[in-house]
Amino acid sequence: MNRKAFTLIELLAVIVILAIIALIAVPIIINIIRDTKEKSREISKELYLNAVEQTILKENIEGSLNPSSCRVTIDGNIVCDDKEIKIEVNGERPCTGDIKLNKGMVVDSRLGYCKNNKEYKDNSGANTPKLSGLTPVLYKDNSWVIADISEEWYDYEKYNWANAVILTDSGKKKQEGDKLNLEKDVKAMFVWIPRYEYKIDGQYGKNGISQTQPGEIEVNFISGKGTSATEGYTVHPAFTFGEDELTGIWVGKFETSTDKTSTCYKTPTALNCNNADQDPYILPNVSPLRYQQIVNQFATAKKFDDYIKGVDSHMMKNREWGAVAYLSQSKYGKYGKDQEEVYINNCSDYITGIAGDTASASSSETTCTTNTYETEKGQKASTTGTIYGIYDMSGGAWDRVMGNYNNTVASSGFDATWFKDNTKYYDRYSVTSTSSCTDTECKGHALNETAGWYGDKASFVSSGYPWFGYGGLPDYDTIAGLFQFSTHNGLWSVNVSFRVVLTPTS
Repeated sequence: MNRKAFTLIELLAVIVILAIIALIAVPIIINIIRDTKEKSREISKELYLNAVEQTILKENIEGSLNPSSCRVTIDGNIVCDDKEIKIEVNGERPCTGDIKLNKGMVVDSRLGYCKNNKEYKDNSGANTPKLSGLTPVLYKDNSWVIADISEEWYDYEKYNWANAVILTDSGKKKQEGDKLNLEKDVKAMFVWIPRYEYKIDGQYGKNGISQTQPGEIEVNFISGKGTSATEGYTVHPAFTFGEDELTGIWVGKFETSTDKTSTCYKTPTALNCNNADQDPYILPNVSPLRYQQIVNQFATAKKFDDYIKGVDSHMMKNREWGAVAYLSQSKYGKYGKDQEEVYINNCSDYITGIAGDTASASSSETTCTTNTYETEKGQKASTTGTIYGIYDMSGGAWDRVMGNYNNTVASSGFDATWFKDNTKYYDRYSVTSTSSCTDTECKGHALNETAGWYGDKASFVSSGYPWFGYGGLPDYDTIAGLFQFSTHNGLWSVNVSFRVVLTPTS
């Protein structure tokens, strides 16, 4: 019996034909799978939003709940007006997003989905970021993209602190994985500072240990809202807000700015800017908002309450500045990464996110365009030495904070009665020197514990200049830095800005 085997040419021909079929068929199959998944998700989304409407209607009948917006939690339930509401529905559930309503009916929504609705958590022990309506982001392929919170989007052991944003209307149309245009899609950027305990070696400046070249601040992250500290450590006071204990806080990634189309931005003066009408932004490569008295800085910071629910927005306090500075000087920050000081923002035009060529560089116009925040040199001015840190904490515009001597109004614009009803929004000091400042008033505030670190200027408040500021100016050279503090009377100034903090409330 004769048998004829395939020749090599025939085998190659068959392989080529199969390859061609695969090239044609695989994309078709992938598209079919993707289309099926998208249609399934659209059906699940419709079912979910219908369930939301029915649940809101039931809640409204029983408890007069009529929210204008709700945020989606990791388990697919919602929080409306600080009230947690369980959503009963079959199908795939979202794990993040926002829902806008009018009389109980959904008028707009932005929903995000996660694999198995499990939220990513790194190995550092840091509390999972409490998004409270913020949108998580990560830096990928030279762009910020909306992150999948079930996958790695932060890692404190790699100096990648968690970042999240408030989206504009155009940004809210973007989905998970989409690139964001910061100028069009993002209103403000924030960085998560998780709850931690710390310890500072008390021998700085003694026994040959240099105060101008300080070492590591020891930090341990605390799970949940724990208040018991390891022996020798202190739970950082920034995570106590009034009577509330916090798992963490969101800190403005850059100094606060305003709408680029406004007169205040185009031609900043006290006449144009010193009011409470500014629309605040927090973005890189822009001019920070200046020329405001403290009363108007505080009012501008509070406007973020209108843009995002589930947080208490406010102007940064001394203790909150200290929380960022100490974490930066720990194994999780720039000190841990590079064993060096955060670089100064020496841009003479006060542009946000800029770095000098060295930690103590002189003021310059050149770096305003060459050393922007995303460049290798620009990241030297970040609290992590990576793009995921906080900028403008050394140099840049001087960051005034809500720290005050003995409830003294001075030129701040506040009424004297303001202090009585707003104790959680400022830190009060009853002394006028670092040496006499007790742990009760100053511990954790980057004042008496760290005065003079890296040679930074240290000047304490008094009755004539009762308000604190941190970081220094572009021309402060060696005396600028995270541990620089000085004083002010509270009046507007050409070189003074401020930073926003969001405290999660639900």
